[in-house]
Amino acid sequence: MNFLDERWTEIPQGLDRANLYPYEAPRINFIINKGKIQKLPNEFKFDKRIPILAIGSNRSPSQLLRKFGKLEIIPVTNIIVKNFDVTYASLISYYGAVPATLWPVKGSKLQLSIIWLNDSQLKVMHETEAVGKAYEFVKFDNEVINFKSSFIIKGNIFGYVSKFGALNFGSKVFEVRALSAIKAKKRMLKSINQQKALKFLSSKILNISSKKNIFDFRNKVISDKNYRFETIKKLNKIGIQPAATPWKIVRNIKTKSIKFY
Repeated sequence: MNFLDERWTEIPQGLDRANLYPYEAPRINFIINKGKIQKLPNEFKFDKRIPILAIGSNRSPSQLLRKFGKLEIIPVTNIIVKNFDVTYASLISYYGAVPATLWPVKGSKLQLSIIWLNDSQLKVMHETEAVGKAYEFVKFDNEVINFKSSFIIKGNIFGYVSKFGALNFGSKVFEVRALSAIKAKKRMLKSINQQKALKFLSSKILNISSKKNIFDFRNKVISDKNYRFETIKKLNKIGIQPAATPWKIVRNIKTKSIKFY
């Protein structure tokens, strides 16, 4: 793998930030070392770092660089997770993307990532995930979550799931859709790309159908904060939650949540 490839470090701007979500992510273990992407040393010490399951853009070096800048050291390791899939959340971000959440699916098998954060980095991540407003910070039950990691994980794995569940793509029955950009070794759900998810969302919420109107919708979501809030409220009301989850919400986390909104 060429760690100097600009696709790992080039931070998408403008509409590319939404269109390219959840961005490119290496399929090998790596480390962000003060702005540089490098192979993770075998002798790296994970002491006092918290394992966070990254399911969407947080897998990507470019997104981590956007969130943490070029002064931090963040190791990222691969993990195979079974009986889950990454689906579209019943949300829209301030930059116009339909973001990701987790959904239990028996038989699925995904390659995701663990980002190892220290305490100060975790606080930054909480802010960017709008914990308590858009996402919940959760602790996974390691006896239920079925995973295989190249590094020993002591204690629980943590992560983020949509506070308002997944976007319902069904009409008469509940249906969720997986992100086609997240590659699965075995997928049980139908998957679609970001553009199709946005098209569905805009048509379902606002009865928008033409390409021009969908483009205008996304631009208004980005530029008009009040319109964005109203859209998010509508999405929150139609989100669906899984019947049972192998995670528990970690309470009493307060954030300003300005970066997500």
